[in-house]
Amino acid sequence: MLWPTWILRIRAPGRPLATPAAALALLILVTPHLGAQWRLESWLGDAWSIPTSVTFSQVNQPDITATGHWSTRPFEPTWYYAGRIARWSGRSAWAFQYVHDKVYLDDPPPEVKFFRITNGVNFFLGERLWRTSGWEYGLGAGPVMVVPVSSVRGLTYDHAHGILHSTYEFGGGVVQGNLARRIRLLPFVYVDLSLMSTASYLRVRIANGHATLLNFALHAQYGLSLQAGK
Repeated sequence: MLWPTWILRIRAPGRPLATPAAALALLILVTPHLGAQWRLESWLGDAWSIPTSVTFSQVNQPDITATGHWSTRPFEPTWYYAGRIARWSGRSAWAFQYVHDKVYLDDPPPEVKFFRITNGVNFFLGERLWRTSGWEYGLGAGPVMVVPVSSVRGLTYDHAHGILHSTYEFGGGVVQGNLARRIRLLPFVYVDLSLMSTASYLRVRIANGHATLLNFALHAQYGLSLQAGK
C-alpha cells in the first residue's frame, strides 16, 4: 500500500504517529483490508447510585453495618471519565471499555469519619455490542480496581499497596448494560450519548480490615467517537 504523503508528513523522524488524527487516518486506510470497522470513543459523565448496605469489619472489633447514600461528585477532586475501543463487524462488535467512576459515602455512621473510593472505582469491561435502527446496546463484565480512602474508629487508610506497587488494588467485579445513540458531527466524527447501568460487588481495604458493599448505579455519558469508515 502507498501511504498518502500528508500522513507521512505528520510523523516525526524516529517517533510514533503524534496525533489522534494520524491514528484515525491509518485506521481508515487499513480497515477495508481487515474487513472490520474500528472505533475510538471517549466520554465524560455522571453516575447515580441507589442506597445500599455497607459493612466495615476490623480485627478484634464488632462489625459496623449501615445503609449508605452514595454520590459521585464527577468533577471534584478527580473527574468521572470513560473510554472504549471497539471492533465492529456488520451489526455487532467486541469492545473494551474503561470507566473511572467514584463513590463517596455521604452519611457515614458515627464510628466512620469518612469513606470514599475516589481515584477511583475503575471498571475494566469486556463488552459485546449490537446496533439496530440507529441505536446501539450491549452487555459487559469485568474486574474492578479501586483506590479506597477512609477513617474508621480513628484509624486512617490512605496508602493503598496495589498491583505492581501502584495504588490500585483489586476490589471486586462488575456487570453492566448500556444503550447509546450517536449523532454525526463531521465525517468519521460523532457525538455519543450513552446510558449505562452497573452492578458491582466491592470489598476494599480499610485500616485493620475491609469494607464490603454492593453498588448499583445508573451512568449518563456524553462525548465523541472517531470511527474508521462509514
